[in-house]
Order: sequence, then C-alpha cells, then structure tokens
Amino acid sequence: MYSFKSRVRYSEINRDGLLDIPAVLNYFQDCSTFQSEQLGVGVDYLKKEKKAWVLSSWQIEFLQDICMLEDIEIGTWSYGAKGIYGYRNFVLNKADGARAVNANTIWVFTDTVTGTPIKPRKEDIDIYGTEPRIEMTDYGRKIMPEGIGEVEAEFSVRKYHIDTNGHVNNVKYVQFAMEYLDEARRVKALRAEYKKSARYGDIIYPVVYKEENALTVSLNVMEVSAADIASGSAAGTVYARVQFIY
Repeated sequence: MYSFKSRVRYSEINRDGLLDIPAVLNYFQDCSTFQSEQLGVGVDYLKKEKKAWVLSSWQIEFLQDICMLEDIEIGTWSYGAKGIYGYRNFVLNKADGARAVNANTIWVFTDTVTGTPIKPRKEDIDIYGTEPRIEMTDYGRKIMPEGIGEVEAEFSVRKYHIDTNGHVNNVKYVQFAMEYLDEARRVKALRAEYKKSARYGDIIYPVVYKEENALTVSLNVMEVSAADIASGSAAGTVYARVQFIY
C-alpha cells in the first residue's frame, strides 16, 4: 500500500465541522497521483506517452465521521487489471488506525489522442504490484435511476472546474450533484459513474431522482425529458451519474 499522512484543515470541512465528501475524494485522487509520481509514471510521463488512466467509477463507504484537526492517513493500492480496466482500492484511517472510509474504483486505460480505451502493457500494470481487494458492499457498477426525475436548472462549466486533462475534474461532478442533497440526512455511501468528459463552456442539464434511501443525480449532455432518462432511451446523453445512499 502507498500512503501519506495529513491533518484535516478548516478548508476541508462542511457546515457541521466534518471532513467534506469532496475533500475525501481529493485525498484519494492525490494519493494515487503521489504513488504514480513516485513510481515515475505520473502526469508528465503519461502526457509524453499520450496515455492516461481515466476514472470510470467510484464506490465509497463512509464509516466514521472525521473532524477538523484530526490526524489521518490515506492509502491506496491496485488489486488487479483485466483488459482495458485497472482496479484500485482506497482507505482513509484515523490516527488510531480505525477505518473511516473505504473506496473501490475502476479505471480505463486510454489513448489521449484518439480518446479511445486501449489495453495497457504488462509493464503499465506490473509497476503498481497488487494487494488483496477490500470486502465492500457491491452496489453494482452501473447507476440506473428509478422513477421519474425532477429536471433542474442547467448550468455551464467554469474554468475552475477544469483539470490538467482539459476537462471537468472527477470530484467536481460530485460537487455538482451535492447541490441537491438533503442536508438533514447522513450520506453512508457514494457511487459515481463517468460517461463523457465535460469541457469549459459546456452546458450541463441535471435531473434529480429521489428515492426513500438514496438520491441520484444524472448530469446530462443535452436537455431531455426525465422520462427519457428514466427509461434509458436517452443513452449517450450523460456526462456522469452520482448516487448518494442514506
């Protein structure tokens, strides 16, 4: 496992004084980036190779609250690869070693020139090694909204949403979706599925699906009816889907 330690900052907490969901995701993204950089296969290397590991999906379990000024340790490791896919776990532990967050992720190795998935070379996989996978509740990879959603006001992608790849950072989609959360309820788990990269100036059309114990937000490429999204007849019109499980 690759890991690094940190201390929860004021800038990382929410209105309740707890480590915020985007901060957790940023810690995980940073952790995998730190590992890749240490191994010599980081941002500059991949840019030169015109390749990238593109995040396909998150599944995260929030086990304990984390307060401001708490000392924490963030860790990550690969647990395997198959075809175009790479599989990676993340953990966030408290100072006493107690597990606060578990995460499972699926990545797609991609040719950045064509934008198409490609099979990584053996050395692209072997450099990370492998460790056993975390046992987590399996909610499935695909997020399928249920019922008829509520169409919300569209918004445009701003410059501060963009990362070094030239498109919206993965964490920003989750922040977009958090706008529709019921703040009186505790999020126990998060799922996110990424379908298409949004870029500066693109318009995002949200549709929100409210269930008894979950809230799903579909961040759409074009304005379509909620009924079409629910029925699946609007395939190919989604930037990302995010689901919060209460």
